[in-house]
Amino acid sequence: MRLWPRTMAGQLIGLLLLGLVAAHAIGLSVVLTNGETIHSISRDQMVEHAAVAWRLGSLPEAQARRALEAARDGNAAYALGPGAEITEGSEQGYDQDAISAKLQKLLALPPDAIRISLLRHDARNADLRIALRTPAGLWINTLQQPVMSQAWMRPLRFSVPVSTLPVLVIVFLFVRRILRPIKALAHAAERVSRGEQVEPLPVTGPAEAREVTTAFNLMQERLRRFVEDRTRMLGAISHDLRTPITSLRLRAELVDDPRLKAAMIRTLEEMRVMVEETLRFARDDARSEDTREIDLRALLREVVEEQLAQGRDVQLRSDAAGALPYRCRPVNLKRALSNLVDNAVRYGQRARLALSTGAGGALQILVDDDGPGIAADKLQEVFKPFVRLDPSRSRSRSRGQDQGNGNVGLGLAIARSCVEAHGGRLALENRDGQERPAGLRAVICLPA
Repeated sequence: MRLWPRTMAGQLIGLLLLGLVAAHAIGLSVVLTNGETIHSISRDQMVEHAAVAWRLGSLPEAQARRALEAARDGNAAYALGPGAEITEGSEQGYDQDAISAKLQKLLALPPDAIRISLLRHDARNADLRIALRTPAGLWINTLQQPVMSQAWMRPLRFSVPVSTLPVLVIVFLFVRRILRPIKALAHAAERVSRGEQVEPLPVTGPAEAREVTTAFNLMQERLRRFVEDRTRMLGAISHDLRTPITSLRLRAELVDDPRLKAAMIRTLEEMRVMVEETLRFARDDARSEDTREIDLRALLREVVEEQLAQGRDVQLRSDAAGALPYRCRPVNLKRALSNLVDNAVRYGQRARLALSTGAGGALQILVDDDGPGIAADKLQEVFKPFVRLDPSRSRSRSRGQDQGNGNVGLGLAIARSCVEAHGGRLALENRDGQERPAGLRAVICLPA
């Protein structure tokens, strides 16, 4: 079970909460360690009252008694007597020590001239007795009811919500604003990974976010220029090669030897197909076609129907019925599927397509054939342009069937390029033959 949030906003808010909890815990520990039970303001008042009573008690005895009697009220009582009304072994604490130190400093009394006791009745009520020895040897005995500090839980019930909730609201709003450019950047990067062209992102937010956004815009512009320059260069090369190929074709027609003439024309035709397919591969349709939402199952059925119309053994199996909306470049994706089906039919007699959905909405398309398969160490090599493993799969063999990219070794390269332009992955694997005769399986994984 993962308790720490994954998002940056959640982590920032989590750190803030931990900081607030730590601050309250430190403050609480200080209060509990201090041992203070009387409110600091009330403690100072008790000291002032006791000091005033001591000064009154220092007057002549009769006058002192009248003055102390007049000072009595509902919350305090003062009396002059021969002894302290506090036992020697009374319990001491922070409050008693603080009161004694203040009285010693205020009245210049020795420690043995001050007696203090504190008797708590409950969390709010207590009796504070202070006995002070006068210069005449008598004792001023005071009884007061101080204001006690509240229990530690009571202020926390107020301070925690008041200090936490407003801060969290403000931080949440500002974190969302700070992270908005980062979310826009992530969304744009995901679209670019699918081969889409996005408008330059606005440079907003903190300095770090602005730097990343600027770098992303610059990267996308450089990628666009690179693809355009490559396409123009290969287009120019292809156009320039057409002229000498056509010239050689015309000269080959003038050759008298029929066998030599046929061989020359066949070679020139192969060169023409290679030039045309190389240009088609370089143009990379994924960069020009707009992305739109389609029914993926309908696209697969369309591919199967076109293959069946050509008399090929092709079938489709899906894990569910109904429409399956998917955002892609349909012409580009259909081209990849058609290339895989063409290879399956050409080298494996038949093609079996299967569509399924996985965790998180990811899609998987399988294209199986019943051919001989490919050696495990060659499964990656066949994706390279112009690589054809089986010498028997020659251009002459396929010339009467298809004059397409499969004849020059570009079919799988184009299929992988199309799939990766959608942010997906194309892999080949040999089936084990348990379900039906062993063959080759093409696995297309597309993101949700």
